[in-house]
Order: sequence, then structure tokens, then C-alpha cells
Amino acid sequence: MRRLLGGVALTIAIVLGLLLAVGPLALGYLAKAGYEDLLTDLVEDLPDREILENSYQRGWFASSAAFEVLIPPDPAEQAPLRPTRIRLDSRIEQGPLLWLTTRFPPVIGRVHARLAVEGLPVVLPVLPISIDLHGDGSGRMQLRVPPGETLPTAQAMGLQHGPLDGDLVVSAGQEAVEVRLMLSEGVLTTPTGPLARLSDLRFEADRPDDSAGTGRLRVSSVELMGATDGVGSGAPVQSQLRLEGLSATLSRTLREGLLDLRLGLAAQQLATASMTYGRSELGLSGERLDVEALADLGEGIRLLATDQVGQEMRGLFTAGLIAGLAPRFIASATRIGVEPIRIETPDGLVLGRLDLRLDPGTDSPSRLTSGVVDWLILLRADGDLELPEAVALDWMTRWLEPGIEDGALPTSESAAEQAARQEAETLLAGWIRDGWVTRRDTRISSALRLGDGLLTINGKTVPLR
Repeated sequence: MRRLLGGVALTIAIVLGLLLAVGPLALGYLAKAGYEDLLTDLVEDLPDREILENSYQRGWFASSAAFEVLIPPDPAEQAPLRPTRIRLDSRIEQGPLLWLTTRFPPVIGRVHARLAVEGLPVVLPVLPISIDLHGDGSGRMQLRVPPGETLPTAQAMGLQHGPLDGDLVVSAGQEAVEVRLMLSEGVLTTPTGPLARLSDLRFEADRPDDSAGTGRLRVSSVELMGATDGVGSGAPVQSQLRLEGLSATLSRTLREGLLDLRLGLAAQQLATASMTYGRSELGLSGERLDVEALADLGEGIRLLATDQVGQEMRGLFTAGLIAGLAPRFIASATRIGVEPIRIETPDGLVLGRLDLRLDPGTDSPSRLTSGVVDWLILLRADGDLELPEAVALDWMTRWLEPGIEDGALPTSESAAEQAARQEAETLLAGWIRDGWVTRRDTRISSALRLGDGLLTINGKTVPLR
């Protein structure tokens, strides 16, 4: 019996010894496969890129890797930009102390990485990242950045930031994703002073599968600054726009190549240099958007912004883009909604909504051309806007003022504002007199309807043919 027990103990010891000896080697292959999958997810959605380095040195209990990619600037951008350089240096743990001391599913590899990104409009700090690769194919990434500061340059803004914490969880099969990001404070800086600051940023997102996802953003305050006269000028930096209690929610649903998007924006308080508003809300939605048509539209807009389409060909190119894409959006019955529009002002509420949809009814033209009116008859629109007259005049004044300041005759800022105010009052009075706008006490309103090639504004119909 003693010999039997001794033999069993010896066998177990040998098996454990073999596992401890060979296990790290086998797990090293699994860790490398997980690392390569991570890189694939990182670069698959990037535009044209050049891989500068992609090395992996596999060891017995630890491995090292280096990855660097260069992304050329987008030719559609008007301003000259530098290429974006992304470098990821990693050390991968894969020894028995790792996978024997973790919970199920066991961690087969732990990546300690440093991510450096250059060429962005903002100079970012080096980001320390820790990634756990689990045995079932899932993973968890943690980002822990201590407070710090990067200095601005002539080409990029600097960043002063508090602690930055982030987590990314990917399920087995990499279908479900959860993201969490927190930043206590951040300031964008330029060589002449601060440009923008925010406090208490919290972002969460979840994607249960490839067809759905939701993102939520909360920021206690966002402030955009005015420009200073120069470094050390001593001039006070004034806020041009301040948002308190900003929140945003974005959801997406994809079914059979058609995309539904919903974006909700809200702020507890919105303050400009001349006006302070209370709670403001804006909702945007897009339903039954053809994904491939959206991609083609984006590519067409990008080409129009470059020199690849000559000036003499832009009209023909735009007409061809309309002729090719309009029928595809019409066939999917695309709908765009703007609702609600709600702004609390000192003079009262601003309320509005707009609904746009393309209706491929039975009376649709059998053959659409590039002519706008030809397919515009399939567009349906329904919208209303009501606001205080004082607010309307203030907005119109600020919209007209830059044109008056840029006029041929030199004028002071106060004179330009006075002239813009007078022009706004004249325009609004004419619209009310002609029936395009309705006035009730101190509020004005108007309604828009579009259908069957007829545009109706506040009850006045204008044929589009």
C-alpha cells in the first residue's frame, strides 16, 4: 500500500512538474494569439497605414513585443497636418504564478504596455495600459494615468489633466464590449493660454453585440475660452461659452444593413458672453439609414474637399452623387428627426421640432434623375418653432453682425451691432407682415410643411416645381 501511495504521489508530482514546465510554453502561444487579435482590432478600422514595426519575442515565463504604425494625414483636411504615429511597447506575463492564482476564467497572459501617440491636434501623455487575456478568449484593459501636463506647440495643443482611469471589457468572441472612462479635470492649452477646460468627465458605453450599442457621457462643466493677446500679456481670459451639467446619450441599432441612431443632448445651464440660458435639450435621430450609402456619401464628401475633383467638375460630381445616393435612401424610407428643441431663456421657452422623411410611395417616379426637384417631391417635412420675439431678434442680430463688420465701410463694434439689430427688426417685421411668422403677445411662431413638391410655411404654400 505504501508503495502504491508513493507511486501515486510521484506520478502526481511528475504531472504537476510537466504542467509547470510545459504550461508556460503552451500558454505563451495562447498569449501571443490573444495579443495578435488585440492588434487586429486596433488597426482594422484605421485608414491607409504603414506598419513600421511588429515584433514579438516569446520567452518561457514572459515575452516582449513592439508595434508601431504610421497613419498619413487625411488629404481632405485643409490645414497641413502631420502623420499620426502610434507605438505600443509591451511586456507579456505568461508564467504559472499568473494562471494558477487568478479566478475562472484564468488569465493566460497579462500585458503591461505603454502607448504613445504623436501627430494628433493634442499632445497626449504616454498611456500606461494593463491588459488581462483570459482563457475563454475574453479580455480586460485598464488605463491608469496619473495627473500631469503636456506642453503645447505651434502645431498641437497641450493638456493639463487630473487622474485618468479607464476600463475596457471584451467578452469571449469579442462581440460584447463595455467601456468606462473617468477624468477629474482637463485643460486644453495653447502657447498663448488656456483654450478649453472641463471637470468631472464620466463616459460609459456598452455594445452587447455587433448590431446594438449605447454610449453615455456626463461632464460637470465645459468652458471655452476667448483668445488672449499673447504670452504674459496679463489680459484676463474670458469665457465665450460655458456649459453646466452636460449630458449626452447615443444609441445605435443595425438591422439588415439599415442603421438607427439616436442622440440626446442636455445641459443644466448654457452661458455665452452675452446671455445665460437655463436647461437646454436637443434630440437628434436617424432611422433606416442605408449603411453602405452612408459610407459612399462620406467618401463623396471627402473627395469634394480634396483636389482630386477639379473645380470645373464639382457640379457634375455632386449631381452624380445625388443621382446615385438619393434612390438608395428613398428605397429604405430614411427618416431624420430633430426633437425636442427646448431652451429655457430669461424671456421664456424656445420650443421646436423637425421631422424629415423620404417616402418611397406608389407615386414615386419610376426613374430618378440628378435633378433636385425630381426626387425632392418624395421628401416629407413637418416642423414647428416657437420662441420669444426678444430672443429671435438677439439671435438674428448676432447672425447678421459679422456680415456688417466685414462690409466695405469701416465701423465700430457698437455701430455694427446697432446696424445689425436694426436690420433684424426690419426683417422680422416684414416676415410678420407677410404672414411667414405669427406674433402672439411677446412670442412668435412659424410652422413648416413639405410634401408632394409643395412647401408650406405658416399656411403660405410655395410650389417647388
